[in-house]
Amino acid sequence: MNEYPDYLKSFPQAEYEAHIQKLQREMEETGLDLLLLSSPENIFYTTGYRSWYLSSLFRPVLVFVPRKGEPAIYLRILEKSTVENVSWCPNIYVSGTKSRNLGPLNAEGPADALRKFRAALDYETKKIGLEAGDGQHYFWSLSTLKELTDSFSDCSFTDGTRAIQRARMIKTSWEIGKIQTAGYVTERAIEETFRTIRPGITTEKEIARGIASRMTAGGVDKISYLTVNSGRDKYHTFNSYATDRIVDFGDLVLVDISGHIDGYASDLTRVMYLGKEPGEDYREMAETARECVHAGLRVCRPGARISDVSREIEGYLRRSKYGKQVVHSSGHSIGLNVTEYPNISDDCDEIIRPGMVLALENGVYPYELERGAGTIWISFRMEDEALVTEEGGQWLSGPGKALYTLDSI
Repeated sequence: MNEYPDYLKSFPQAEYEAHIQKLQREMEETGLDLLLLSSPENIFYTTGYRSWYLSSLFRPVLVFVPRKGEPAIYLRILEKSTVENVSWCPNIYVSGTKSRNLGPLNAEGPADALRKFRAALDYETKKIGLEAGDGQHYFWSLSTLKELTDSFSDCSFTDGTRAIQRARMIKTSWEIGKIQTAGYVTERAIEETFRTIRPGITTEKEIARGIASRMTAGGVDKISYLTVNSGRDKYHTFNSYATDRIVDFGDLVLVDISGHIDGYASDLTRVMYLGKEPGEDYREMAETARECVHAGLRVCRPGARISDVSREIEGYLRRSKYGKQVVHSSGHSIGLNVTEYPNISDDCDEIIRPGMVLALENGVYPYELERGAGTIWISFRMEDEALVTEEGGQWLSGPGKALYTLDSI
């Protein structure tokens, strides 16, 4: 593998080693002998392998992480050279069609690869973890999973979610830098696109395209989602795609966007008022949404709990005149996935530690209490990313303005 230059690698070797060491410590704590990983984000985290090949739903890629030693990856032989180019994983098991003579094959399939990898370890593997819990997902077919579990009746398969989630929860300085850059590029793309909006002419789709093209120009290589909500017909929606609707004077345009650089995500929400001077009620609602997020930042200090952040953000909102209309939770961790563990909620007792990166959010959504959230008539939300340091929380993005206007932008 040394024949491939290091500049092709997805991340430095020291980063790879840090990921594996963190994960193996968590495996020790949870009593796992081996971890079976299938999702693209976990494969990338543990090996550095990232490829558009993973968009195929018919060719399984699996990673086996041992409690001691280095992981192994299994996939089709045509991708072996990509693994060697971008990954630090030394153990590669490949299968394929023998008659094509694409190179030496060393596995019949995923079960055979796992069997051979287990046999090469210097300890017994009795407890194998899977991506089985909330916040994780097994990526390939259930028939492949059944083949694996049926093939190893001497093992117990259990939920390994806690190990991989808690390893990924604390970011390295390299990861933090990528998240910060992705956030910076996303924010610049939003602000630059806001400047191009012409009420009565510009459509939601044109806003979305403008933001996406500017994000790509800034280095974003994947967009997880890009929502644009405007007008009374859409204020009550939260995750809808942009439409052909023409935005007009007096509208609010709310954008919620995530883009990735080298795997790591941004997640920002910004609101623009298509007028010069919003009314006092609009300004008050926007400021309330913004101050919710700022209240959360003040609690992001080592030793506090994630539930403390949730209660502080929601508490600020509940103490306001809009306190009876709390609609959603107050954010989540962010990294390779836009939404990662821990989720910011009242029942999450995870201790806050330096290196966590949290997307803090909430909003003001007035609606008729007796008829429910489907009657939301206006939407103000703020979302920014915060890093937990030894001294407390610090912004990684923004912090954004409470409300952008035609004059202020």
